[in-house]
Amino acid sequence: MVVAGSNVGRYEIRELLGTGAMAEVYKAYDPQIGRIGAIKILKDSLIDETEYLNRFLKEASAAGTLNHPNIVTVYDVGKINELPYILMELVGGETLADVLDKRDQLSHSVIIEIAMQIASALDCAHSAGIVHRDIKPENILYDAEKNNIKIADFGIAKQEDADIAERTQVGTIMGTPRYMSPEQAKGEEVDGRSDLFSLGVILYELLTGRKAFDGQSMATLTLQILQEDPPPLRECAPGVPKGLQSIINGLLNKKVGKRFQNGHLLYDALSKEHRTLQDHQDEQSYLPMQVRWTGIMGAVVGLVMIISVVLVFNVQRKLLTDQAISAGVSLSTFIASESAIHLLGEDWIGLETLTDEAYKRKSFAALTIVDLGSVVRSSTDKSLVGQPWVALDSSALLITREDVGIYEAGQGDSSVYTFDSPIHFNETRIGSIKLSVSQAPLAGVMSVTRRVLFVLGVSVTLVVLLAAYFLNRLVARNLLLVTRTTRDYAEGNYSARISRRWKNEFGALANAFNAMAEKLQVEMHREQHDGSADFQLEDAGTPMAAEAVLPEPGPDDGGAASAEQELDQVNDATVIQIRPES
Repeated sequence: MVVAGSNVGRYEIRELLGTGAMAEVYKAYDPQIGRIGAIKILKDSLIDETEYLNRFLKEASAAGTLNHPNIVTVYDVGKINELPYILMELVGGETLADVLDKRDQLSHSVIIEIAMQIASALDCAHSAGIVHRDIKPENILYDAEKNNIKIADFGIAKQEDADIAERTQVGTIMGTPRYMSPEQAKGEEVDGRSDLFSLGVILYELLTGRKAFDGQSMATLTLQILQEDPPPLRECAPGVPKGLQSIINGLLNKKVGKRFQNGHLLYDALSKEHRTLQDHQDEQSYLPMQVRWTGIMGAVVGLVMIISVVLVFNVQRKLLTDQAISAGVSLSTFIASESAIHLLGEDWIGLETLTDEAYKRKSFAALTIVDLGSVVRSSTDKSLVGQPWVALDSSALLITREDVGIYEAGQGDSSVYTFDSPIHFNETRIGSIKLSVSQAPLAGVMSVTRRVLFVLGVSVTLVVLLAAYFLNRLVARNLLLVTRTTRDYAEGNYSARISRRWKNEFGALANAFNAMAEKLQVEMHREQHDGSADFQLEDAGTPMAAEAVLPEPGPDDGGAASAEQELDQVNDATVIQIRPES
């Protein structure tokens, strides 16, 4: 056993990080390039065991051929003093198993991002002909701060182009039972779609907080994996978006041909769902443009229309009131002129006849003729004749026009204008008439005017609102297209371009984006080419920010005898949760 403070070749052993079924993992320092890593060393007792040695070397062979940001990087592989070792990056954080144990509820967006990274890493491995065969939470390292994952432990990975003797024997179960695919549970040949099934089981647990298959014995668990579907997500986690539910259901399909056929297709589906979810979250975080600007336009137009309607209404009311008053003044003056001779000659009968005839025309509400002694001599209200006239309240006087005083007073349910017009004979005042004109016709006209102006104002405001909404919606859709394309580019789709052709400012924006993306893509290709040339000329050992590793599980943990221990001990895997030294 290696001890802290000793050296394994040029690597300085700092401390023991963990022990697995077949290997020990130490924190190590490479003084030549100043890099901290995790060195996995096969146990002394297993060096002579061919099966363990082959499995250990297989992990190095499988992981060492892969170069992906979401797969633990292998720096070095070899033997020192007959001790096989693998030097890997040291990853900080925790595993997804720790997240599930703590019952941390990750957001749907974060879970989709985790799934996208795993799908991308698996697609890289599968494209290289490598099937992991033991995708489980304990083998997925998670850095919550960076929302970054790393897949570890390729100890039972299968290389599809390996010699037939290295392939899984029919009837032999390899992998962690709870996360195995149906074809694994039956001991059949597996391909990358088996890893995708295991990923579906993990995502189901992350979304629901419960195991997809919860059998407590090997027989029960195997039967569930082969024949039963997990409880529907719509029941266990009704808040999960339907698109994501469909993706999980596709991953967990018992039939291999009906699952996602590769990690790339899965990544695309997850990416679309992530964009949809992100767009929805963006819409929830702010008021959409078509609503906000439509509201602003509506408020402005509505305010202008209210002011306009009030001004027009008041102007029209003033004009109509002036016309009504002018008509009342003219009528009262005319009647005063006609009644002068009758009043002067004390012809009360003629005065009554004049009053009655004038009243029949319904051009006024009431008429009273008063002599110079303030005695009522004629009236449409016969009870007033011969009675003293009670002077009008001076506080009700509105204006005086052409020697006629205009009063406003109430009469029943309707207000009236009362015109107090003097009766002259040879420029001598001999009495007065009191002519009351109802305001009801004027009020009726103003009521109709008010309704017409209101309908007009509302109609104009609604038309402007609709026009503003659709125009702003068009602008918002164009902005959303630019946003989605930019987001695609930021997520690594460097061929993303805005293909729509606008003949406006958006066209200029699209052209500018496409030109920028084209230039950046050319620069990246040039840098990659230059970097490849440099790599051929120089030593490839560039210091990297190191971070974690899981040691190799034992060969007998993947589905053999003791079911309870096999299900819960997760193959004796050791989880390394160490932060790199500063």
